Amino acid sequence: MQLLALIGAAFLVYWVLTHLGLVFGLIFAFAKFIILALGALVILGIVIQMIPGKKDAGNTDQKTAEDPIDEPPADRTWFVVLGVSEFASPDEIKRAYRDLIRQYHPDKVGAMGEKIRELAMRETQLINAAFQEARLSRGF
Repeated sequence: MQLLALIGAAFLVYWVLTHLGLVFGLIFAFAKFIILALGALVILGIVIQMIPGKKDAGNTDQKTAEDPIDEPPADRTWFVVLGVSEFASPDEIKRAYRDLIRQYHPDKVGAMGEKIRELAMRETQLINAAFQEARLSRGF
């Protein structure tokens, strides 16, 4: 039995060594497809960041600690605040509201400092007011 195992192992080593070029050839042949797929994923990530309503990861316009917190413009309508179409369905409006509240709720930033909490409070109030206005205007 041990002799058969040794013969099998020797054959396996022989087979691997003789087919190693084939294996590497296949790896290099698929490498270009892997590189193309990774490039497509990078492009997809860039496109997703450009979609309106998504947070811009490349934003270099961040406020420093000594900058005052800007007031939101008073002329923003409920659908602009919620990031939906003016003709969005009630389910889309509710989903956008929940997503924004999850993102800006003051409890999420409780340990980040007073200015951040204040900004989160104002943004939450703006989101709540926009949702109430949407509910009144759309009747749901």
